[in-house]
Amino acid sequence: MLNPLVKISADTDAPTSKDLTYFKKFTIIVATGIKSDLLLKIDKICRSEKIKLIFGDTFGMFGYTVSDFEKHIYYEDQVQLIGKKRKHDGAEKTTVKVKGEITYPELNKVIILPNTKQSADSIKKSKRRNELFYVMLALIEFRNRHNRNPTTSTKKEDIESLEKIKSEIFSLYQVDESKSKLSKDIFDIIFGEVVPICAVLGGVIAQEVIKAVSNKEVPINNVFLFDPIMYDGKEETVGV
Repeated sequence: MLNPLVKISADTDAPTSKDLTYFKKFTIIVATGIKSDLLLKIDKICRSEKIKLIFGDTFGMFGYTVSDFEKHIYYEDQVQLIGKKRKHDGAEKTTVKVKGEITYPELNKVIILPNTKQSADSIKKSKRRNELFYVMLALIEFRNRHNRNPTTSTKKEDIESLEKIKSEIFSLYQVDESKSKLSKDIFDIIFGEVVPICAVLGGVIAQEVIKAVSNKEVPINNVFLFDPIMYDGKEETVGV
């Protein structure tokens, strides 16, 4: 049952038709299923109005989230022993709140794609990262080029397009494709929506939203990748 104290409304207008006033009424925005140019536009608005943003998608067995919580302050509970000497005889403990701070990069430093005007400076100094990050970028770029997600009805053509985009991204990020550890069948399992994967990513996004608005616990900084082969989550810090 939905919380009767929470007002829910549905707005069917396209986000592109909304002006600044529309976005200013939110504390946090959750975005999904949009192209990167609109995402970066929303992120720019969010930063100008101090609104937190999280973006996520699922593609078959794969999914991801990307967060921009700007300068985020959080408080984490830590258990400490009372007194100067630490003993193992059941000494009294207390819980204290420890303050922390994370500065998130804007998304145009995180989602850098081929043939865009974004600065590649952060790419040149980036460390070797989880290659699922490049799968994420390939899927975002596929949506940009084809105005849709990959579909089973055009599976062969879509995989060919994704492989081409992946090669372009590897070249942009200076990754030696011959040494890639990605499964050769990675794009075979990114079609459709798989309910358990949607549930996992939905849970992760909901968890991060609660952390962001409550300032409790350490949020993901700043990319979450769901591994479709190992069935576990990976965190990456990108663009810092």
